[in-house]
Amino acid sequence: MTNTEAALHIMAVDCCEHTLTALRGGVPEAHLIPVHSADRERLSGTDAINLIVIGIAQYPVRRLYLSELRRIYPQTPVLILRRETIYPGDVGEYIRGEFILSDQSNNNDQEIVHALRQILPIAACPHLHKERNYDTLREVLRVLAEKYTDPGLDLDQVARELPISPKRLSRILNQEVGVSFRQLLRDMRIEEAKRILTSRQFSVKEVAARVGFSDSHYFSRSFRESTGLKAVDYQARTALFG
Repeated sequence: MTNTEAALHIMAVDCCEHTLTALRGGVPEAHLIPVHSADRERLSGTDAINLIVIGIAQYPVRRLYLSELRRIYPQTPVLILRRETIYPGDVGEYIRGEFILSDQSNNNDQEIVHALRQILPIAACPHLHKERNYDTLREVLRVLAEKYTDPGLDLDQVARELPISPKRLSRILNQEVGVSFRQLLRDMRIEEAKRILTSRQFSVKEVAARVGFSDSHYFSRSFRESTGLKAVDYQARTALFG
């Protein structure tokens, strides 16, 4: 093992013990730092991270904090783990991975990718079993993707589409997924706003309206809370590097 591998500090976000064991076996001299995605303070308060590993989601909610992690650790490679079958006709799923490398220079990239590729795919574990409300959450995301531009979209409307009671849907989101409906909808709108701002075809106020914010001031505040940048600065930055 090289000195680079021995010095690796890996932040493992939402990784089950099965995955942590595999990481320890593949890179035994690395220092693993398990973190829960709900612990925002620890996500932003850990220094000298060489790799971020994002574990298998129990629910089909895309890692909404990924852009936040990229802002905090712009040079750090990210490995996103996912469920996947390997051979046609397989009934079981395995843990496979996708690396996201920064466009900023990082001398450890090749060593990191080489070390982790040796342990992938990871054999199936109980963590791969989909939770009982997995399909419900998938339907919630489908409805949000279709209707997020509607400024009046709310929990009651989405619940009617499924159909499910608003109270039960709220409980599933808050207690089992750890995200409120308002936060889920807001983050989806912000992600789409970032894409539109990058095109530089619309003003910030127009972008806010296009993604479902009836109040441009609330949009600006939400955008800054999510990305750490004002929307107008985000747009200007993409113009510089685009």
